[in-house]
Amino acid sequence: MLKSYVALVERTEKWDRSKPAFEQEGFAEHAAYMEALEKSGMIAMAGLLAESELVLFVMRANDIDEVRAGFAGDPMQQSGLARVIRLEEAQFRIGTPEGTGPG
Repeated sequence: MLKSYVALVERTEKWDRSKPAFEQEGFAEHAAYMEALEKSGMIAMAGLLAESELVLFVMRANDIDEVRAGFAGDPMQQSGLARVIRLEEAQFRIGTPEGTGPG
């Protein structure tokens, strides 16, 4: 049974803050990888938190190791431009991530 997970990802000191995200080294590969995770159903929702610049992910997977493996394959995680700073199971009580059904 799929479970929900929430992850916070931060941009590291390697991130060039003088450039937008799409101009960062490896962005095209990162975007393609994230799109594949979304199409597979692992990424239910994701978005930038405007004030902190953290990225919030709502993920669906069988277990937390599957989510860790998903992030481990991300080119921006591999290059050190971004890193997961928090990852934990979430037990949503109101609403559900789109397309995930009751969980």
